[in-house]
Amino acid sequence: MRRAVLILALVALPALLMALGGVYLVLRDRSCICSAVENQPPCTCGCQAAHARTNREVASRTTRMAAEAGATILLLLILVLGGMAALFALDARRVRRQSAAHRAFVADVSHRLRTPLTGLCLTADLLNDGRLPDEAARREAVAVVAEKSAQLTGLVEELIDHVARS
Repeated sequence: MRRAVLILALVALPALLMALGGVYLVLRDRSCICSAVENQPPCTCGCQAAHARTNREVASRTTRMAAEAGATILLLLILVLGGMAALFALDARRVRRQSAAHRAFVADVSHRLRTPLTGLCLTADLLNDGRLPDEAARREAVAVVAEKSAQLTGLVEELIDHVARS
């Protein structure tokens, strides 16, 4: 995201500044041209109509140039803002995906760790309370404790490996 914003800033902002500079130059030239046209000395050749038509054409062209420069700035501004909005939308989508993956991971780890822990606790309670009827049942309970302990140890190691890789 930071790289994309940096690229956008390095490309779009200078283009926008150049367009603003162009508009300034066009408007300044238009102002100079219009004042030069208005301050012309009276025509001595007798063709005032031709001079007036030329003056109107010059004024019309400079006005059109100023409007086109303004439209260019508006277009560049829209492109810059649209690019930034697209970058923010992509970043928000990435954050939502990461958040969903994180929630799914936590739910999976929680389930996979709590299942053997519950089995261990229940079996330990049975052994502790002496509710197992004979020696064979106690040996089976101890085997369950050993199996669930090994399963839990494997899950914890897998979790640690996953966290270390991320």
